[in-house]
Amino acid sequence: MSCQSDSLLLIGAGGHARSVLDIALENGQPVAGCLSPDYPTLRSVPGLEEIPIIGTDNDLERLFREGHRKIFVAIGNNRLRGRLYRQALEIGFEPVNLISRYARVSRYARLGRGICVMAGAVINIGCTVSDNVIVNTNSSLDHDCTVGPSCHIAPGTAVSGGVSIGEGVQLGTGCSVIDGVSIGAWSFLGAGSVVVSDIPDHLLAYGVPAKRIQALPR
Repeated sequence: MSCQSDSLLLIGAGGHARSVLDIALENGQPVAGCLSPDYPTLRSVPGLEEIPIIGTDNDLERLFREGHRKIFVAIGNNRLRGRLYRQALEIGFEPVNLISRYARVSRYARLGRGICVMAGAVINIGCTVSDNVIVNTNSSLDHDCTVGPSCHIAPGTAVSGGVSIGEGVQLGTGCSVIDGVSIGAWSFLGAGSVVVSDIPDHLLAYGVPAKRIQALPR
């Protein structure tokens, strides 16, 4: 049996966490358990009853003292995931990357920490993907893209070459982004949007082509 420092602790136990767990288990990564706000009512991950829920995020410091070191923040909400990721770093946890064996990541791409790359995803040559990013199922980043921290590239999204994506951006399911554009920090692109020009920070936009809908809170 692996010691606690080798086993992975997940923050989250919902649908996204289950997808992340599937990759971890497929890759042979030992899992110590998950943290959920529904603990102690919920004691195991639904659909993965062999994975225990062992506390909430309020237990992070205790679990670190007990010897847990490897962590992954498996929460879909970008702001909450970012906050919990920073909290885990401050305590001293070591974020890991979880990459599906069915994804394709160029050896010339640069990845930060705490990144999940789902099945069917592609990260091509020259890309830089910062910490705490989700590159979801069947999404793609073509050559020389830059992705800021705590972004979510949702399923089926296609990002062409040389795109700059700021911190906390959400690219909704099935978005298409043409080459060379910039998407500002904490902007949200609705599902199916086609991005053909730069998007400012803190903006909700969607449509074909994507158009400004409203400013988002900072």
